[in-house]
Amino acid sequence: MPLHCWSYLLGLICLVIGISIAWAPARMSAIYKALPRNKAAGYILSTIAWIWAGVALMTMGLDLLMPFQKYIPFAVLACIPLTWLWLGNLLSCRAIGAILTLFPYELLHVARVHTSPWRLVLVTLAYLCIVKGMILLLYPWKMRQAIDWLNGHLSVFRLAGVAHALLGALLIALGATVLR
Repeated sequence: MPLHCWSYLLGLICLVIGISIAWAPARMSAIYKALPRNKAAGYILSTIAWIWAGVALMTMGLDLLMPFQKYIPFAVLACIPLTWLWLGNLLSCRAIGAILTLFPYELLHVARVHTSPWRLVLVTLAYLCIVKGMILLLYPWKMRQAIDWLNGHLSVFRLAGVAHALLGALLIALGATVLR
């Protein structure tokens, strides 16, 4: 996918999340408060993360994994229910962390060859997502603590939504102009 499409996609995600938080902070606060312990969300997000990880392992072309490449789909299928069984507590937070560490792989490959210096905005965002994802994988309760803190400060939550929406608008504008 070209870099401007990545910019559009990430911008749209940020814009939708930011506008929904800014528009209805109390409603979104309740949704976010329920997310860390929501089993259905955890199952869906962790399944997406495992499938994405399996596809990434199969397409990376690592010589170390070549002898085992045909077993990766079976390992993914085995890991999905084991994750549900052993990591049920705060599974949504862990799965979001896994997705945040997985998505920048392709983005960084595309950004590497782009000529515009504005690509560094997406590169910086990608690395911030990787770090945030690693934190959520190792310390999933940090997401719950942050959500609880934001629930106590709805004006800060609304301000964060506005900032998120502005970031989304910036990413869409970059995709439409300098990252083409």
